[in-house]
Amino acid sequence: MNTTALLGAIGTAMILGGALTVISRLRPPSEDQPVRPPARWVGMRKAFLAHYRLITLSLGVSVAVYMFTRWPVAAVATGAAVFTLPKVMTGRAATERIRKLEALELWTRRLADLLVAGRALEQALEHSAVRNVPPAIAAPVTALARRLRVTRMPTEEALRLFADELDDPIGDRIAAALILVARRRGKGASAVLQQLAELVAKDVSDRREVEAARAEHRTTVRWIIAILALFSALAVFQKSYVAPYGTPVGQVVLAIVTLFYAATLAWLHRLGAAAPGHRFLNDPGKT
Repeated sequence: MNTTALLGAIGTAMILGGALTVISRLRPPSEDQPVRPPARWVGMRKAFLAHYRLITLSLGVSVAVYMFTRWPVAAVATGAAVFTLPKVMTGRAATERIRKLEALELWTRRLADLLVAGRALEQALEHSAVRNVPPAIAAPVTALARRLRVTRMPTEEALRLFADELDDPIGDRIAAALILVARRRGKGASAVLQQLAELVAKDVSDRREVEAARAEHRTTVRWIIAILALFSALAVFQKSYVAPYGTPVGQVVLAIVTLFYAATLAWLHRLGAAAPGHRFLNDPGKT
């Protein structure tokens, strides 16, 4: 690959990255907006904002691979690999969810203590965001308190938005319990929250044990991916060996082979991944 082509690939990646960054900042999220946008669009925007740097990197790598090989299938496959393999090779998602559940447990216990002290639900929710908020849920808790204190949003609507921002089935259970407390204003709310916290703590303990076993599986997947990447890199530099892939038929064959590899890796990842669970508070008509 000559210097001009390399500079062109880097420049293209920088332009794409700048464009994606500008797009991501055009409409900053309004956490106090009372109208709830469709959950699908909220999820798509959240995913884009969380991964736009990785998207930029994958696009840049795709451009570089295409300029080096002139194979569109290889460019698309490499860009997709750069975007998806970090998730396949690491247990970051599971670790982050465990941290979120631990944070929810601590926050729920503190909220229960505040209710025992005689505070109203709204006062307890606002006070729970004042200090010592677990970092994993700091943003949703702070937004919930601000909606109740500043915008005077109805408690149930604020709790539903809180559940949407947590985006977790356990978060739905806690939010649903708080919604029932807001509706009935009866006694026993603290005991219910303490029981929920105990259940969350047990769930965290079980997940830690499962993740320890899945770590071995992910190590095997990493070795498989490393061997495939090394073989592919060495094969590309063997011009006579890979020459048939430069033809239209060769690109079709390469696409089929790539799909087989992708399906196999997806299957291996699914074997070592936990089921995400199903939320029940994304429908405004549900409790």
